[in-house]
Amino acid sequence: ANEDDLVFVGEGEYWSSNVPVYQGNGDETYQIEINYKESNLHDIKNFNYYVKTKNNNVIDFEENDASLNKQGNYQKKLPISNSQATSEKDELVITVEWNGSSEDFTLTNK
Repeated sequence: ANEDDLVFVGEGEYWSSNVPVYQGNGDETYQIEINYKESNLHDIKNFNYYVKTKNNNVIDFEENDASLNKQGNYQKKLPISNSQATSEKDELVITVEWNGSSEDFTLTNK
């Protein structure tokens, strides 16, 4: 990690997430962690998520049929690399869809 790295965090009623953005050498790569906050983990088979930057759409990725581990966490290093364009003032919006439900919340740099 270096001082240019950003970590966007936020939570909704059922989910929380953080998206570290690693910046260096003129490019940036991403990781995502999504956590289910409720105790009925067995009800969640798979979920979909969509993440994008609120203003400039520098960051824009999604995954269908993601699954949680036994602790209710999902973590993935994303095979995406962009030119270094994300700033600490950006906000990310994440949408999580599961079991016919959907939740949107905003992630801000901490």
